[in-house]
Amino acid sequence: MTHIAKGANTPVPAGLLRVAVCRHKVAGTPAVDVSALLLDAAGKVRGDADLVFRGRPAHPSGAVRHVGTGDSEKQLAEWLELDLPRVEPAVQRVLIAASCAGGAFGAVPGLAAQTVAPDGTILVHYEVTDASTETAFVLGEFYRRDGQWKFRAVGQGYDSGLAGLATDFGIAAERPAAPRGPVPNTGVSKVAGPPPGATPEPGAAPEPGAAPEPAGAAPEPAGAAPEPARAAVEPARAAVEPARAAVEPAGQAPAAKAATASSASTVASTASTASPARKSSPTRLGEDFRPWTRSGRGERVVSVKLPAGPVIVEGRHDGEGLFCVDTLDDDKKPDRLVLNSALPRFRGRGLATVPADRRLRLRVQFHGDWEIAVRPLSAARTLGTGEEATGSGPDVLRYDGPAADLRARFDGGRNSELFCVHSHEPDRLNDLYDYKLLVNEIGRVDKTAPLPRGPLLVTVANGEGDWRLQATPIPVRDGSAAPADGVYEGRGDTTVTLVNPRPGHPALLEYKIGNADDRGHEVILLDEYGDSDGEWMNGSRHGERGSHVLFTAGQSQRTLQIRRVGKWRLRVLPIEEAPLLKGPVEGTGSTLLRYQGPPTLLRLCRTSRKAGYLAARALNHPRGQHTLIADTDTRRRPVVGPVWVAPEGSCFVRVQAGDGVGWRVEPVPLDEAPVIGGGTERVTGRGFGVVRHTGPETEMLLTHDYDMLSDLIHLFELDENLFPVRHIGRSRGRHRLPNGFLQIRGFGEWGLEQRR
Repeated sequence: MTHIAKGANTPVPAGLLRVAVCRHKVAGTPAVDVSALLLDAAGKVRGDADLVFRGRPAHPSGAVRHVGTGDSEKQLAEWLELDLPRVEPAVQRVLIAASCAGGAFGAVPGLAAQTVAPDGTILVHYEVTDASTETAFVLGEFYRRDGQWKFRAVGQGYDSGLAGLATDFGIAAERPAAPRGPVPNTGVSKVAGPPPGATPEPGAAPEPGAAPEPAGAAPEPAGAAPEPARAAVEPARAAVEPARAAVEPAGQAPAAKAATASSASTVASTASTASPARKSSPTRLGEDFRPWTRSGRGERVVSVKLPAGPVIVEGRHDGEGLFCVDTLDDDKKPDRLVLNSALPRFRGRGLATVPADRRLRLRVQFHGDWEIAVRPLSAARTLGTGEEATGSGPDVLRYDGPAADLRARFDGGRNSELFCVHSHEPDRLNDLYDYKLLVNEIGRVDKTAPLPRGPLLVTVANGEGDWRLQATPIPVRDGSAAPADGVYEGRGDTTVTLVNPRPGHPALLEYKIGNADDRGHEVILLDEYGDSDGEWMNGSRHGERGSHVLFTAGQSQRTLQIRRVGKWRLRVLPIEEAPLLKGPVEGTGSTLLRYQGPPTLLRLCRTSRKAGYLAARALNHPRGQHTLIADTDTRRRPVVGPVWVAPEGSCFVRVQAGDGVGWRVEPVPLDEAPVIGGGTERVTGRGFGVVRHTGPETEMLLTHDYDMLSDLIHLFELDENLFPVRHIGRSRGRHRLPNGFLQIRGFGEWGLEQRR
């Protein structure tokens, strides 16, 4: 671990990192909320998506995520995840910031930021020692320098709170708006009757609380200069408010805080430690504002100043001719087609994005009279579970139910029209092209498609005819009692509670999980309060089928959140059914093995040419601790690592591999480890390895030639059970090494040499 002081910097590996903002667990201290800001070369955010916090937990690029909180006996932590290779080239710095609710940082004991490697190793530790009256803090930043990433301990506080911090980096915090009437939500029509939510006919009464020209939504004067750059984010108080909505946006790593109302959409939990049910409320999608309308004739360009982010654009006209509405970019060129119709009488809705640094500009093309309205996402019609929504033409609906079968019916329109239905996840709405295609058919349609768990926006992107959509929740077996065969199955995103058939003992979990998209599935462990215990499995590293160990601490049950999945099947079995590792074992994909015997070394190698992740981990019961044995770095060269076996428990070896990746493992006697000392002054190797030092504690030189990340090599001291008890260093150079076994974790050729 590297301890750094305020103003100091240190290199960090350009891979997947986690950042914990920690504080001592002391009753009565102020609550702390953590956020990340992605800054360009000018030191500013490019828009609202560049602020990541608990209420907006994922950046569209996937490079930065808020992954929840941790609560131990003495410490609290809030976690961010940084995938540095995925940070966009335009982003030069990633700031780690925190805000304080109900007090100042001087009253927060033990405030610190830690950077943690994927294997749990703490790489960098920075402790704040000079906080006083500040209510917001920039703890540190990750920044690019000479082709690599570094971390700097910044330690800059703001007495003006999050609003003052945000202003420095190009975020304009919203001012409190004057009281006004609620934005109406038009609901869902039944089969009979016209679809609700359409613009009223000429002469009809206006919407409650609507105004022809609401403040802040005036048309842009001719020749007016662009608005100053701003990012319309959540109000500053929302980012630091300790009370959270019970339902989190889809894609957020922390689990949903409460069960939904419908028994068909949830899996009941009967754990004696479960918290009382909390009141849930719909997740807000985007900023609310009063609807803005404009009417005209012929081709015109209109603009409106609105909060940045996705909005609903509603269009209507009567008469023959082609009707088109496009958004325009900075050069006043068409950017995205929002509405397009040749119907003689058109009423429809589509999605558009208000830029962060300028007004929303729309080009309307139609030879006759037309009217458009811009509405917040809260005006989307509701697609209720079990109910049928009807319409004609493009529309935007909101779905808040569980994973469901979506039945879509379309009459084909006038000339066998194209009928498309998309779903948009809340944390990916800043890129309206990032959607899941549910239906894409020509002519008459009557089909069923899997609909992920809400909240979602469901858009009918094409469909110039009459259509019907109905979402029927997928029945999920009640998890409050263990099924006799130990099998749990379903389809689509869900939360399921698995029951341990033998409490006090671990169990074998066999899984078969179909990926819903190319990002692969994600399985998250939840605690008894519904909070995330972190990602447990994912499609890219664990494959769609395999086996794992569950109930590692002998728990009576565990709850899993399964996301981005199609059809899935889980089976809980006695742990004794896991294959026993006695000698060489070959397999494909992720597999759990049992090992019974003294501490040993393990050789791991790839037997197939298919590229993909391949690593091995050791997990000990009942301690529930795990450690990395070896990682192949997708190469075919064999690697060797330690199998940790504690005296009071058995050991499980988890071979972690992608689909179709073949492997071979075999125990290796301890005396096959290279020895340094006793006349041998230098040993060499490549990739992961274990070395035995037979002499007294002494200084040695560690070399490593890995081209991509020359400092990516770790050295660990192992105890008598081969558990890594101390991280000696994470770079090449001189290290003082003790007597005993040492583990080297690197990907290139390395050497260890005694220095005299």
